[in-house]
Amino acid sequence: MVIEERIVKNIARNMKAAREQKKWSQARAAEACDMSDRAYGEIERGKSNPKLNTLLKICRGLEMTLAQLIADPVEEAAC
Repeated sequence: MVIEERIVKNIARNMKAAREQKKWSQARAAEACDMSDRAYGEIERGKSNPKLNTLLKICRGLEMTLAQLIADPVEEAAC
């Protein structure tokens, strides 16, 4: 898998995990991230490759660091 694809998948997985931990719907998470429901959903499903400013909005809205957002599952397990 190309590194960019892996990062997009990590972002999607980590967004969903953070949202579910908060017990939020995608619509509520999108609102917190100051994004449209559609844009948020596409990123969370791994169908979109977001720009840095969008990633920062997601981090603020989901209260996580950029490192947490892009973390590889192996890195997470090692912590």
